[in-house]
Amino acid sequence: MRRLLLIALPGCLLLAPTGKPPAEQAPPFAASHAAAPPAAVATRVDFATQIQPILAARCQPCHFTGGKMYEKLPFDRPETIRHLGEKMFTRIRDEKEQKLLRAFLAEAR
Repeated sequence: MRRLLLIALPGCLLLAPTGKPPAEQAPPFAASHAAAPPAAVATRVDFATQIQPILAARCQPCHFTGGKMYEKLPFDRPETIRHLGEKMFTRIRDEKEQKLLRAFLAEAR
């Protein structure tokens, strides 16, 4: 006898063959909820690992240590980026990078 696993998610219903004997099957409730991703969790944007690499790729060597603009606008400091805000987009035009920068700026508010 073939067993089917019933998974009910909002807006859909899935039937999938399990291929396991009944004794090895997880309860349907556990199977449907274990694989479900957690609700959207707001994660903080990390300056050192997410923002600084973008700036290093777009604004080096001028705005980093030893550069001619470093004394006025040091881009290795989060406070400089918060101060400039969306003016950063004159050099950073990639939509994904702008979205990440906007999220970083929004956290400062």
